[in-house]
This record gives sequence, C-alpha cells and structure tokens, in this order.
Amino acid sequence: MANLPTPDKSIGKSSGKPSGNLTQAGNSVLSFIIRIVAIGASAIAGTSIGLAIAFIRPDLVWQPSLNFLNYKKQQFTLSADALFDPNKASIRPESFRLLDEVAAQLPLASGKKVRINGHMDGSGTVDELTLSYLRASAVKEYLARLRGEQTYYWMAIGYGTSRPLSGSAGDNNGKSNRRIEIFVDD
Repeated sequence: MANLPTPDKSIGKSSGKPSGNLTQAGNSVLSFIIRIVAIGASAIAGTSIGLAIAFIRPDLVWQPSLNFLNYKKQQFTLSADALFDPNKASIRPESFRLLDEVAAQLPLASGKKVRINGHMDGSGTVDELTLSYLRASAVKEYLARLRGEQTYYWMAIGYGTSRPLSGSAGDNNGKSNRRIEIFVDD
C-alpha cells in the first residue's frame, strides 16, 4: 500500500530521492552502445571477407553486365532486300504488309523511344551512309503515319557499313548486313 497515490502524493511525480531508474538507464545506454559496436564490427568483418573473396577468386563475384543500360524490350530486324529495291530508299508496295505487322507489335503506351537503324553491306555502288539513313527515315515515316507521330519519340539513324553482322565473304555477299533494325526502348 505504500505505492498507492494519496491526495498529497500524485502519480508520476518523483519525491526528489534518486531511485533505481538511473542505473537502469545507464545499463540500457551501455547495452545500446555494445550492440552498435557489435553490428559495426560485423559489418566491417563481412565487408573484409567479401573483398578478400573478390580479390582471391574474382570468378565467384557477380559482375553486372553493362548491357542492362541498353535493355531493349522489343527488337525487329528486317531485311532491306525485302523492303527496298536495290539502291533505292522508297519502300516497295508489297512490303507495306510486313511493316503493318511491325506497327501492330509496337506497344500501346505512349512516350516510348522507337529507334530505326539502317545498315548496308558495302557494295560500293552508292553512298551507303546516306542510303542507309534514307531507308531508315522511310521506315520511320511509314510507321509514324500508322501509329501516330506524337505517340513515340521517333529516331532514324543510318550506319552505312560501320556495323556489319557478318563478313561479306562468308554470308552470301553480306546480304544480312543490308537490314533495318527497329528498337523499342523504355
């Protein structure tokens, strides 16, 4: 009954005498400091072990590829021979259906980047860089008319012969190098 409140002694007020609460507070602060030091020492030890493993056995350490920076959700590769007449940049009418199918595969969400790359094989009869750009631009204009100019960020790039897929000797005179690539990026 000594701890019951009375009219002259209110709840929560100290009587001015030190109680055992200061030693409990000191113990909890000391316990907190010990825990923090233990966690810090564990973190340092774990980091040291990880670095030692990375130094001794680098094959065990996961190394991210930089290809994730160029992640592409969709990619289409079309033969330029199927779309264009030789040394021309105008799309053949019989190729419209192929481009219509590509346009139908483009995502519905607006704001995507659609990059169209034109590539050539280095036949030497025309200016490959200019022709590759004109072909990429023709495909861009056709797809933009179908899907809407404002729907995506459209870009056409002509690479000419600078990015071949195969050598001209091994793959039927490099016909696979004459291509149009369409990339849909986020």
